[in-house]
Amino acid sequence: MKLYNSQLSPYATRVRMQLYLKGINAELVAVPAGGSHTPEYAKMNPLEKIPTLDDNGFYLPESSAIGEYIEDTHPTPSLRPTDAKERAKMRVVFNIADQYLLAPLFELFEQTNPKTRDAKIVDEQITALAKALSGLDHFISGNKYAIGTTATLADCALVPSLFFVNAIGPAFGQTTLMGPKTKAYWTAIQTDPSAAKIVGELSTALADYMKQNA
Repeated sequence: MKLYNSQLSPYATRVRMQLYLKGINAELVAVPAGGSHTPEYAKMNPLEKIPTLDDNGFYLPESSAIGEYIEDTHPTPSLRPTDAKERAKMRVVFNIADQYLLAPLFELFEQTNPKTRDAKIVDEQITALAKALSGLDHFISGNKYAIGTTATLADCALVPSLFFVNAIGPAFGQTTLMGPKTKAYWTAIQTDPSAAKIVGELSTALADYMKQNA
């Protein structure tokens, strides 16, 4: 099994965390030279997005679909709760991380340079991010893991998203966006070895990116 990967992509990162949690020794492959918008990569993934999973010639795009496929093909240990209500909550939290957090974070990432910053965009996206984090604080358990007492796919999505909340927020003077349960979760989840490994990888990748784009 191979994962076409970018260390800084939150979508690829959530799949990496799932692989680490499940103990799957997949090969992490850098996207071909020239990026995802190349004929070589488009043959595997015509959407030209990262990541792509290659399972012996079965090419699968979209991190959420990849995550479900890995759970179906490698069911132990399961990262999906057995209880239907808990599993539904897991999907809500996954969607908050996937859609409601990342969308404003991507916009804010483009506004980090004070010289080219659009104050209107920043205000709109900070408001959207704060609303998403408020919703997250309502749904998560507030313990070491987002849902229940063991890691789930919700954690795989949340760790990279909250990493960027923590990394990008201070650039706009925002250090208190996380609610109390989310703050407690963010501290506690990093005691999990797989989550800690992901945070370390993202920290290194972001530092490298900032140096290259200084």
